[in-house]
Amino acid sequence: MNLKLAVGAVLRTLRSKEKRTRESLADVSSHTYLARLEHGRSAVTLEKLELISTTFNISPLTFLTLALATSKGESIEEVLSQTRMELDRFEASGGLDELNSEIKDGELVSRPPGRQIDLQRLENVLKCKAQGMSQKDTAAALGISKQTVHKLWKRDQA
Repeated sequence: MNLKLAVGAVLRTLRSKEKRTRESLADVSSHTYLARLEHGRSAVTLEKLELISTTFNISPLTFLTLALATSKGESIEEVLSQTRMELDRFEASGGLDELNSEIKDGELVSRPPGRQIDLQRLENVLKCKAQGMSQKDTAAALGISKQTVHKLWKRDQA
């Protein structure tokens, strides 16, 4: 089952359990939008998910867990176990430290525009340069475009 349909099923179930109509959720969203969600014809935004979840006194994570379990045909325990393993892996790889460094004073840390540089690629290009290879030969040896080599060639350190 696709995730949009699962979200719709969870929303229907929550409404049914509390014997609530779509109209009773007017402070959350329009009747039309809720109907589209329940029929799997719209995707829920994170902001709406938070509003809907709060209305039913559950967290957005609980709502998503129910939807994912439904979508995958798995038990809640299986979904939570997989989530726990993924979070442990993320934390063990230093992901939490990196995540925390992305936010300062409640705002995302700004980054310079453009693509981040592949440091391994830069290092490889600079090694070729140090060995006296031409840009053309470096491009051929590394299997990357001459234009990319040219951009990286001008950098002085990794």
